[in-house]
Amino acid sequence: MTQAAVQSSSRRWELLGNRNFILLWCAYGVSAMGDHLSEMAILKTQNAASADVDVTPLIARMTFLFFVPFFLLSPVTGWLADRLPRRGLMITADLVRCVVMLSFMVLMGWTASWSSWGPFIPLLIVGAFAAMFSPARSALLPTLIRRDQLVRANGMISGLGVIATMVAVFIGGYLIDRFGKPEYVFRLDAATFFASAVFLWWLRAPPRRARSAGGHGAGDALGEIKAGFQYVRCHHRVVELLVIASLVWFCGPLVNCVIPAVVRDAYGFAQNYQAMSMYRAFFGVGFILGAVTITTFGDALRSEIAITWGLLGISISMGVFAGSVFLPLALFTKAVIGAVGVILAGMFGVVVLASFNALLQRIVADRYRGRVFGIRDLCCTASLLLATGLLGVPDWARLDDWVGWILAGVGLATLVAWFVNFRTRLGRSRFPWALAFCEYTNEFVAKFWWRVQRVGPCTVPYEGPVIDTSNHTCSADPLFLHATALHRPTAMMVAAEYAEWWIVRTIMAQVESIPVRRGENDTGATKQAIRHLRAGKAMGIFIEGRTVPPGEKVEPMDGVAMLALRTGAQVIPAHISGIKYRRTVIRGLLARHNARVRYGPPVDLSEFQHGKVDRAAIRAATWKIYRAIQDLAPPGYSWSRACQESDFSTESHDESA
Repeated sequence: MTQAAVQSSSRRWELLGNRNFILLWCAYGVSAMGDHLSEMAILKTQNAASADVDVTPLIARMTFLFFVPFFLLSPVTGWLADRLPRRGLMITADLVRCVVMLSFMVLMGWTASWSSWGPFIPLLIVGAFAAMFSPARSALLPTLIRRDQLVRANGMISGLGVIATMVAVFIGGYLIDRFGKPEYVFRLDAATFFASAVFLWWLRAPPRRARSAGGHGAGDALGEIKAGFQYVRCHHRVVELLVIASLVWFCGPLVNCVIPAVVRDAYGFAQNYQAMSMYRAFFGVGFILGAVTITTFGDALRSEIAITWGLLGISISMGVFAGSVFLPLALFTKAVIGAVGVILAGMFGVVVLASFNALLQRIVADRYRGRVFGIRDLCCTASLLLATGLLGVPDWARLDDWVGWILAGVGLATLVAWFVNFRTRLGRSRFPWALAFCEYTNEFVAKFWWRVQRVGPCTVPYEGPVIDTSNHTCSADPLFLHATALHRPTAMMVAAEYAEWWIVRTIMAQVESIPVRRGENDTGATKQAIRHLRAGKAMGIFIEGRTVPPGEKVEPMDGVAMLALRTGAQVIPAHISGIKYRRTVIRGLLARHNARVRYGPPVDLSEFQHGKVDRAAIRAATWKIYRAIQDLAPPGYSWSRACQESDFSTESHDESA
């Protein structure tokens, strides 16, 4: 195995080798399990499996009371996550919840007679300390890992959290069906919070950066909380993300609340707590698939794009789930279709959630991160409370009869959100939609399949005539340059025989690439390239003229220098490494490379622009450009370096090669 392959393989496992991340991951997983392990035990105390009990309002009330503290306290807990040690806040939250769950039966006995909401009131305490845990965890994560690991990390955390939730509901249902004693479940619940605190105790967070300015008085705290809201208000991308998250958090509880009624009434599983919990656990299956998907793609899939298409996936999934209620099918068939809809909803849900969190963590400064995630919790829980309040507060008559229409409404709402988000992204794009589609698709393929990474900054200017030029080691090299300089389209000089392929021809039309007849003096292509550069556009030309096998002597071609000197275009050198050489175009595209692209500063050609630009000046400029490319090669680069200038003739060559 090559050194590059070994490094690539090790990168995939870096998160699993990060002790702090693993401890945070495990702590969050068992804590999420603890938040929901007691749900079936509480439903047991209300005899929810009985056919004459309206179960949807019961679940809505549980969810409502658990999340009320998020709505009331999130700005404060977010401020605490920016002010106090985040790990300490999480440990405190876990230990308090442990004590509460040990005394849960006693607390329920005190509050049960207060009202129909009384049995669920102890959940307020659990929710209050969960509200303390949440922003601290989200703000702590980016300090434990690299920025390019955020998508994978959030995929793993989101997946584990929801999987743990669904597993907890399933285990709770099994224990209730098996033993019928809610207190057993509450004790197990307390153990999960204690285990989470132990994991966090072993975690060693890095030193905190500078905290927000100001004192510790109530006025200063209020001012810092207000500053967090002001930061969000002025950050339009954060506002857009919060709107999307709020919609998802409005729709998710609606679906979660109606699942037991769908399973009991539409699928015929009456008096079966385990069947109810199993369908809610199907979300966990979907989240496993979503977590695997987002972890596999990593940063290859842009978070904005993942959010857009994740919304469409949720809408389609809800259509499938609603169809299982309305379609006149056998009960078994309806149950299978419903399971598919729930699993798909979970899969696309984790894609949206993980991408949302990663993007928010990436664009928000660390000193504001706790408060922004507190505001996120505020907005999301406000939506959740609205949804569960609509189901649980009014005294609906047989609300369970309307669950199919609720699912259909969720599907329509997420479809509208997808459409608005899609149109917004198109309107914000610098490129027409077809070009944007080609560029982003190429970026995804390049990063995922060819594992392209840019090393250092991209020096390609945003405006003005420019020529990107690099060594040529693989048929996919043009796609590597496109993927690492995505801020402006680059027209490539492409061999005419490849331009006859329909897919190449289609892409070439979008980026205005120019076909060149190799082996002859193609003056038409030269004139077209000059017009393109004088119009202030970007071009990509490989100075070696063809893909070069390892160890082969190569003579740089004069086309780059000639075009630069005639048009005044800047020349940006780049070097491509990490390539597995393949002799044919198709094999070069199919090979899994570990491509690395390094850009250098513009090559100064001013010394050749005074006086007559003759063949000797062009040749000298060619070698200066080529040396700039070779100087970008990484240390120990094994590809054959260009031979000395004396090994080559001084015969000039046009760009058609």
